[in-house]
Amino acid sequence: MFSTLQTGFRAAIFAGVLGAFAQTGLQAQELKMLSSWSPANKGTYMTEVAFMKMVEEDSKGRIKIRRSGPEAVPPFEQVQPVAAGVFDILITHGAYHSGTTTMGMALDAIAADPGKRRSTGVWDIFDAHYQKHGLKTLAFVPQGESGYHLILRQPVGADGGLQGRKIRGTVTYHPLIRGLGGAPVVLPGGEVFSALEKGVVDGAAWPTIGVFDLKWHEVAKHFVRPSFGVSTLQIFINANRWKRLSEEDRKLLLEAGRKIELSIYRDFDGLAREEEENLKKAGMTETRFSPENQARVRSLWEEGIWQLALKKHGQEAKAAFDAVKKAGMGM
Repeated sequence: MFSTLQTGFRAAIFAGVLGAFAQTGLQAQELKMLSSWSPANKGTYMTEVAFMKMVEEDSKGRIKIRRSGPEAVPPFEQVQPVAAGVFDILITHGAYHSGTTTMGMALDAIAADPGKRRSTGVWDIFDAHYQKHGLKTLAFVPQGESGYHLILRQPVGADGGLQGRKIRGTVTYHPLIRGLGGAPVVLPGGEVFSALEKGVVDGAAWPTIGVFDLKWHEVAKHFVRPSFGVSTLQIFINANRWKRLSEEDRKLLLEAGRKIELSIYRDFDGLAREEEENLKKAGMTETRFSPENQARVRSLWEEGIWQLALKKHGQEAKAAFDAVKKAGMGM
């Protein structure tokens, strides 16, 4: 008898939920999200989980996001299946699809403030670019002001830079690595530990959060200062899937994107400081470029990234660059 009542009660609740959805014209749905990183990457995974939770809570459980990572599709090959609709949502970084477009990398050479990125129209410029590639932007997520750093097996030497060293880095880092005398090597994040351990590379470039959880401190004993750039994660939705959403659901996803930008931006620098302390406790020590190279790091980074965008996208990239400078959003 009690079991029958329970079953009837659950059925009534389920019917009521379906009825509420029908009255509003909204559908319960699951969105398939593809990520460029494994959960071992603390900074990105924290962002993913927060975004998924935000969408589910704001929709009162009606919209759920099911996550897959690089085990499903390799990080550098993910734009095409999302643009084709195999997955609905993509969370990634511009360097991971530089074969398709280099514009997204330029976000890492723009001032981090997410509110100003939007109010000045800079956000819309990059959103419009990605829509040409079948992707609608939900968020450009700046991971604080601290950006990126290098870790090395051996400290900076007498050259004051990276002379003769092989440094793991996606395309974004290449102008900086070369400008400091190093040779860039492209490797997915999952292969870096082994490459450092075996001496295949002498160091690696990575966001200021993530090295500790990936345990790279076990095979590289030095982190380099100063840090540089702004690490900007990108969250996209397939353009056709976007068009099929209700207006209410579009607003909900865009608002979740806006909120995750602000939340991560506020919290990330504190997490980066915690990460540095953890690295020191784990036996890593700070090493610094020479004063001359320290003064060059910012310009090598900013100019190098924009040159990559300008080389591939010409006038479109030039228009974006001019808009960024006019808005006072350069670094």
